Amino acid sequence: MGVSGVGKSTVAEEVARRSGGIFVEADAFHPAQNIEAMSAGIPLNDDMRWHWLEALCLHVRSENCGSGESPVFIACSALKRKYRDFLRERLGPLFIIHLDGDRELILNRLQARKGHFMPPALLDSQIGDLEYPSQKEGACVRFDIAEPIDKIVSEAFSLIENEWREKPRHS
Repeated sequence: MGVSGVGKSTVAEEVARRSGGIFVEADAFHPAQNIEAMSAGIPLNDDMRWHWLEALCLHVRSENCGSGESPVFIACSALKRKYRDFLRERLGPLFIIHLDGDRELILNRLQARKGHFMPPALLDSQIGDLEYPSQKEGACVRFDIAEPIDKIVSEAFSLIENEWREKPRHS
């Protein structure tokens, strides 16, 4: 989880690859209206996000993500606690990797990124919406994105692998 530009997709995809898990890009489930709004520099509100999160959950719970034998890694902003609660209600317990960092570093990454509908101008609206996960939410680890990506991926993989081994698997 985290604001746009922190590396959610990169980290989730690589951890999924290393673990033999399934990678899901939450951005792929935005309806056209959301993409048009963001492309125009209009921040999403809660009403715009519920349909997106529901479509994401339906996909993860579908046969496309297997029988629950492999972990599913979702790259999703999940900025507010109520969004993470929504995901938990529909998908079960989450292990959250929260990617966070300095605003200027994130802005530089967004400005360098090509071909994504999320413009750098929306960064401050996402930072404004961000509710940091609390211990009451369960397993969550914060990573500073100033660290090398390989280090973040390796540490996240180790933490998740330990968590995955210790928890009973169920769908």
